[in-house]
Amino acid sequence: MDALLQILVLLAFMAGGAALHLVKLSPKPKITDLLIKAVLWALLFVMGFRLGNARELRDRLGEIGLLAVGTAVASIAGTILMIWAGYALFDAVRGRHSGGKANATVVAARIDIDWKHFKGPAVLLAVVIIGFMVGAIAPEVALDYGLVTGWVLNALLFMIGLQFAQSGISLKSAFVRADTAIVPVATLLGTLSGGLAVAAAFGLSAGKGLALSAGFGWYSLAGVLISDLGDPALGSAAFLANIVRESLALVLIPVLAATKRPYAAIGVAGATAMDVTLPLVEQCLGPDSVPVSFTSGAILSLLVPVLVPLFYGLG
Repeated sequence: MDALLQILVLLAFMAGGAALHLVKLSPKPKITDLLIKAVLWALLFVMGFRLGNARELRDRLGEIGLLAVGTAVASIAGTILMIWAGYALFDAVRGRHSGGKANATVVAARIDIDWKHFKGPAVLLAVVIIGFMVGAIAPEVALDYGLVTGWVLNALLFMIGLQFAQSGISLKSAFVRADTAIVPVATLLGTLSGGLAVAAAFGLSAGKGLALSAGFGWYSLAGVLISDLGDPALGSAAFLANIVRESLALVLIPVLAATKRPYAAIGVAGATAMDVTLPLVEQCLGPDSVPVSFTSGAILSLLVPVLVPLFYGLG
């Protein structure tokens, strides 16, 4: 019941942000971006402070890091396998090859990594590290972190809803053709399968394993959500896992783009397929891939604030 209430509250704030745009009371998109960045930095600083200020959490840093890397690798592997399987099944039913046949301009994998894509994750990771260092230096304090971050998180979701509305995203384009709908569905199933595998390997409950993986690469929200639900260690692991996933995606997209199932390159990007990794997807797969990539990322992004608390509430 608590998890359901949390989901309803988060969705209400997202809907409120979208409604503000619909009644033409929203600020300019640049101002929205700045507000989101400021609130996000505050939340990540508190997450780092909480991790550094509690000795029992500091002692688990090695475990947290290993869990994060394992989650990222398992989520990506599950996504690739599920997309390959999905398109193989679709081809068997239709009797012809589909599934993101490589654009004619894509002849071979091009490892052309633009390092500026790593700037955003690096800055946010630095904010968490600064918070951790401040927390480690400061004497232990007894704070109700849920109270401190709860309303700030709600404000963040409000502005994210506003940002989605301002972007004019239409989710219909991904379902015009059935084969393109495979990408977000297979990414969802593959990522969650990876989360279940990690749960089994690390002795976590199925719910926590699913919550850990359900960020789909959206590192800035997934970690904060789990930390706000009362598990800062798992929240830190989710944050790092999604940073690792995005970083690996930037390396794997050119490689997967040259395979028989190039839309797997969109899947590994997860939620970032609509923004951070979209230019690289377009470069490697061609302009025809942009609507599929953007819409897949948008669908997964909208699912994050629903699935993370839902799965975590399963225990």
